[in-house]
Order: sequence, then C-alpha cells, then structure tokens
Amino acid sequence: MTRPADATRRQTAIILALFFVGLFLIQGVFLPYWPVWLKGHGLSGGEIGILLSLPNWIRIFADPLIAQQADRSGNRKTPMVILAGIYILTIIAFSFADQFWFLLGLSAIIGFSFAPLLPLGTTITVHECKQRDLDYGRIRLWGSLAFIAASYGAGWVLDATGNDAIIWMICAAGIVNFAIITRMPNPQTDRPLRSGSSIIFLMKCPTFLVYLGCICFAQASHGTYYGFASVHWENVGFSHDVIGLFWAMGVIAEIVLFALAGKYMRSYHPGLLFAIGALGGMVRWTVLGMTDNFWLILLVQPLHALTFGITHLAAIGFIARAVPTQIATSAQSLMATLSMGLFLGGSIWASGPIFENFGSQTYFMMVIFSAISFLFALWLRRRWQEGNAIPI
Repeated sequence: MTRPADATRRQTAIILALFFVGLFLIQGVFLPYWPVWLKGHGLSGGEIGILLSLPNWIRIFADPLIAQQADRSGNRKTPMVILAGIYILTIIAFSFADQFWFLLGLSAIIGFSFAPLLPLGTTITVHECKQRDLDYGRIRLWGSLAFIAASYGAGWVLDATGNDAIIWMICAAGIVNFAIITRMPNPQTDRPLRSGSSIIFLMKCPTFLVYLGCICFAQASHGTYYGFASVHWENVGFSHDVIGLFWAMGVIAEIVLFALAGKYMRSYHPGLLFAIGALGGMVRWTVLGMTDNFWLILLVQPLHALTFGITHLAAIGFIARAVPTQIATSAQSLMATLSMGLFLGGSIWASGPIFENFGSQTYFMMVIFSAISFLFALWLRRRWQEGNAIPI
C-alpha cells in the first residue's frame, strides 16, 4: 500500500521532470534549427550571430531583476507562468517578421521571456529535491530525453515539410511548456536577505567569482557549436536527420551520465568536475575544428556528457552545497545570466564573422575557452573546502 507521503513525493518528482521536458522540447528544436530558419530568410552569418546572441545579452539585465524579486517574495512560479505565456506570443510573431530590425526586437523579447525560466525552475527543483530526498540528476535527464526527441524528430519533419515548420514546432513546444509550468509546485522558501542586493553580495564573494570563471568559460566554449554547428553541417552536405542524429548523440551521453552517475557526483569536489568537463571540451572542439568526417563527429559528440553534463552537475552542486537557500535563486540567476548570457552570447556573437571567414576552424577559439575554464577549475579546487557555506 502506497503511503500518502510516498505518493506526494512521486507526484512532485514527475511534475519536476515534466518541467524539464517542456523546457527542452523548445530547446531541442530551437538550438539546432533556429539558425537554419534564420539562414533560410536570407540573413548573413554576422546577422545570424547577432540575432542568436541577443537573447543571451538581454538576460544579463532581465534575469537578476526577476531573480531578486523572486528571492524577496519567495514566489518563483507566478513569474514563470507570465514569462512562458509571453514566449508563446513572441514565437507566433516571428512568423510575420521579414525585416532584420523586426527580428531583432522579437529576439530581445525571447531573451527576456525564456531565459529566466531555467534558473527559476531549477531553484524550485533543487529545493524540492532537498526537502523530499529526490535525485536531481534523474529528474534532469528527462529534459535531455525531450531534447533528443525534439531535435531528431524535428530533423525528420523538416526533411519532409521544409524550414517553415520550425516556427510551429517551437510554438507547440512552448504551449506544452506553459501547461506544465502551471502545475509546478510553489514552495515558500526561507526568509529573503534582510537588506541590500543579493546579486551585489554574491559578486563581492571571491570564491563565488572563481566558481563563475569555471562555468562561464565552460559555457562560452559552446558558442560556435550552438550558433553554427547545424549551419556548417548543412553546408557540407549533411541532411537534417543526420544533423539531428549528431545533436542526439551528444545528449544521449548526457542522459547516461545523469541516470547512472548523477547521484555519485555529489561526493566529488565541483572543481574536479569542472576540470574534467574542460578537458573534454579541449578534445571535442579540436576534433570538430579539424574534420567534417561523419564517423569522427559521431565519435566526439558523446563528449557533450563532459562539456555540458558534468559541468552542469558541478554548477548546480556548488550552489546547493555552498550557497544559502535565501539567496539561491539569485545565485542560480547570476550563474545563468553570466554564463549563458554574457559569455555564451559573446561567444556566439564573435563566432558569426569568424565563421564566415574560417568555417569550422572557429572551434579552435572554443578550445581556448575550455583551457581557461580548466585553470579556473584548479583554482576553485584549492580555494573552496567542502562544507563551507557562503555566510549571509
């Protein structure tokens, strides 16, 4: 007989997993194929770089404002519902856009409405995992499964229908995401920071700054991949379903990591995990910069489990172990804002004109970013000791 507490725990785990499903259904279409949609509208590599990077830049301002308000009120769910609704309307508006400046404005709204959903939802998830003894890695892996289904499935759809279907697939995923968010739990967390800005407080903490160096350069190393991998593979003759396979192979490896090793990562120092991820990046980006061979690409794509998967677990684990609950949303937001906003956005923007002139050799810049992340990881390993929470 199932006890009420066990049933509630299971239901919570399911809805948290579905949150990541909804979010990554969107990402599974958007990341691989949005550059293809923009290219199909006659935009240059430089213009595509600007439009892809702008949402990341916008989140630099949007995320901290929303996160601080969420920490002060203890309410993360209400802003998520509003932002998810705005996102759907913005995607629909893209279907009527044909001018660069119109596309630019809509891309700015995308950055404001979509980016904060992940740190807000992750804060709720981490809180519930702590309270109910849930395995974060096994919850998070359902998002990766959704990414695979979306990216690979979208490739088949596009080969059968054409690039105009990209908009409507993203819109459908957005509606699913909105419906799931309305069912999310809304835990009232500990009292907010008594005075001052939690963002400024964290930015004055040397250990947190070293941590940001690890994750920011690790995410920046994905700039060419996220911005131009699909465009490059299409240019050299790979079909959409093969491109979807390339993306799926990376995420499959990430899922295996989350399913089998996620809970064991808690016992390792985040600095060590960041270092492993950075080493994987140096190998992965070097190979992608040197060859367009199908089998070699397929061989290195599973390194996504290191460049993203293990790095993500390190980033989430550090905040869960070192940052007090009262400022956890601000910490999640600051991490996401700088790593996925300033650094990844800057990397995508810089990759645009370089890719136009040097093609896949742009990946060699990503190797440098991975090497810098590795150095920060060694620094964090020496600086932060397990069990030392940031005082407030």
